[in-house]
Amino acid sequence: MEFRIAIVEDNATARTALRGHLMSIANLNVSSFTSGVELKAALKKQHFELLLMDYHLGDDKNGVEWIQSLKEAGFIRPSTGIVFLTSDRAPQTIGRIMELQPDVLLIKPYTIASLSRQIRHYLSFREYIKNVLIALDNKNVSQALNIVKEKMRLGVPSRLASDVRRLHAKLLFESGDISSALGIYESVLAHSDKVLWAQWGKIKCQYAAGQWPSCKEDLSKMVGSSLVKDKAFEWLASLSFEQKAYDDVEKYLDQIKFSELSLPALRLKSVAYQKRDKVIDAIDLLQKKRAIHRGSKDKFNDFTFELAEFYLALAEGSPRTNRKESLSQARKLIGVAGRTQGDPQTLQKRDYLLAFSAILDNNMEKAEQLLEGEHIDNYLRTEPATLVMAAKVHHMLGDEPKATELLSLAAQKNSQFQSISEQVTNGDLIFAGTESLGLTQEQAVGINEAGMQLFVEGAFNEAIKHFYDAYQLAPDTAAFGLNLLQSMIESNTAAFRNYNQEQLFDTISNSELTDANKHRLARLQQLLNVPKTS
Repeated sequence: MEFRIAIVEDNATARTALRGHLMSIANLNVSSFTSGVELKAALKKQHFELLLMDYHLGDDKNGVEWIQSLKEAGFIRPSTGIVFLTSDRAPQTIGRIMELQPDVLLIKPYTIASLSRQIRHYLSFREYIKNVLIALDNKNVSQALNIVKEKMRLGVPSRLASDVRRLHAKLLFESGDISSALGIYESVLAHSDKVLWAQWGKIKCQYAAGQWPSCKEDLSKMVGSSLVKDKAFEWLASLSFEQKAYDDVEKYLDQIKFSELSLPALRLKSVAYQKRDKVIDAIDLLQKKRAIHRGSKDKFNDFTFELAEFYLALAEGSPRTNRKESLSQARKLIGVAGRTQGDPQTLQKRDYLLAFSAILDNNMEKAEQLLEGEHIDNYLRTEPATLVMAAKVHHMLGDEPKATELLSLAAQKNSQFQSISEQVTNGDLIFAGTESLGLTQEQAVGINEAGMQLFVEGAFNEAIKHFYDAYQLAPDTAAFGLNLLQSMIESNTAAFRNYNQEQLFDTISNSELTDANKHRLARLQQLLNVPKTS
């Protein structure tokens, strides 16, 4: 099979030299690109087995930002290998790259020998796990996991043992077996507590398992490392946001240099400001970040859209008579960011934002006209925030089934995001959107039913997350809380996110219960050994 490699490097000399080196290693089909924009255009037409990304790409997004956005939009397959190149030895840069967990990291200036050795090793590993990669591209994680387990049973070559162990942990996590994945990461860290991929793997497992105190404790230790401190502060801010500790969100994100704040982190901070009625501070924050990226078209447009969405949120929360200024600002910004755009996803985002603006201005006819573009109904690569906006538009135009479908799709896509701050802010948007459209009970019922299926199958850890989400959406429905409590007891989960078993029991006890729910709670009380109330 032909092995296709894409080089993304803005320096022509370095790009040519790298291409020559690669051609001497193996018979490879090598394509070269100067930017992430060019790579994205190519990925619309073909797939690459390996991407070699330079970290710094001129004034554009850096390599990590491009890989994250292309993965989230579905342009990069699960089987695609990632090699990062950088001459930047700053700890923050190395830490940012390693948090993405690339297959190879090469520090410039590298030697031909080191490049050849690492690329050959990766190709050897890829050949060894080729059936795993096929299964992943077919979205069959359980099959991929079974193949890895069988290879481990038969005996993994010593030179590939570390790679296979890392892959095994990743697949366990993706399959929902969080405790087993956590066990691997902790085992690796027991031998060396400096292994970054294991550090982040452990953090992600703790978060997914709802072990928030342990997660926070480990993150607090990581802020002392220059390699990971910025990302650790971003995680701590995200945990604080989920616990509604908005003062702490600001405190943690203030520890990151303003120029180093990622778009998701900036969004997290601006929403935290809004939650505390610090609207002017939020606008100043977004305007300042937008201004410093005027030289980068992509980043400038990202922050321009972000500011436009903030103004739309202000308009939505204001009486109709007080919306004029916010809507005017939003439309101007959307016009700037959407100008001369040919990308279907950007056009879709632009038109949904304008349609929502028209609806807030009570111009339903204009909103319907904006939904006539052929790019509107293709949601394959649509980001969760735009899906929430689309759901609001379709609901207000009378299409409730489509609104419900889009909210569910937003939640599904958001669960696959790697960035914790993106997951948290998108989750807040999805919850607020569901609530504003009066669809919380309907969505909660669907999530609860999915949790019941997982519970019946014995997948208690996955069921817990579904029951927790359902109970958060509809806290007045005691049955959802009872399902959560039973799952926690069955799986011996002492605490999940904001609840331990006793706290959850007390919360349910103080809610309005049917006779059947009272009887069920009494049975769970016996299992908990909670003292009976008089």
